[in-house]
Amino acid sequence: MRIVFWNIMHGGGSRAGAIAEQILEWNPDIVALAEFRGTAPSQSIARRLSDAGYEHQLSAVNDSEPTWNAVFLASRFNLNHVAHSLPDVPYGDLYWLLASVDAAPGMHVGVAHAPWSIYLGRLEYYAALVKTAADWQLGPAVFIGDMNTGVTGLDEETENSVEYHKTVMKPLEDIGWRDMFRVFHPDANTPTWYSPYGNGYRLDQAFVNKELQPSIYSCKYDWGKSDQNEKLSDHAAILLDLELPA
Repeated sequence: MRIVFWNIMHGGGSRAGAIAEQILEWNPDIVALAEFRGTAPSQSIARRLSDAGYEHQLSAVNDSEPTWNAVFLASRFNLNHVAHSLPDVPYGDLYWLLASVDAAPGMHVGVAHAPWSIYLGRLEYYAALVKTAADWQLGPAVFIGDMNTGVTGLDEETENSVEYHKTVMKPLEDIGWRDMFRVFHPDANTPTWYSPYGNGYRLDQAFVNKELQPSIYSCKYDWGKSDQNEKLSDHAAILLDLELPA
């Protein structure tokens, strides 16, 4: 099984067609997207995926505010909606989707997009995500997405004095949810996003609980390319590969 997560940037815009084709080229079984919207470009991606066999779809889009960013799931397997909000998080219903996947008993996928600003509930989001993981009793699971942070001194090209990773990445690791890219690439400096000043940061991660970890055999990043060899988003995608648990 392959799970792909990608922050598609501003709903995809004029890149939507190429984004959809790139996703299909990666040949995932489950697709998780951030900055998905209720606008025409994002909806065209959803339709293209459905036409290609990913007809099981869940969206956190606010129908009253279609231009707001949200998260999205599409799958070749049936998705059973579990939650689309995190408690006590501003706009938390836009930035979290949790579903069980009929591909394997008890398997769950959560797609996350942490706010970039503390004024938009960043710290509350991290706290709620860690609590969800700490209370987890539903079986094998992956929480995958744009966490908007990385480990200071390791996941950045220019040192950032604000160590937000200590409020989400370290607590997740401490309770047994592993950052799977670091399992396979412990020392790699691999940015998944660049600031306007050209500084790179690894902001996108897949955290996997103890029950699912033995099934994972690869976790890597891919920027994707258009026919003109141009980047399709300001974020690289996560490609997470696993053997389905029995």
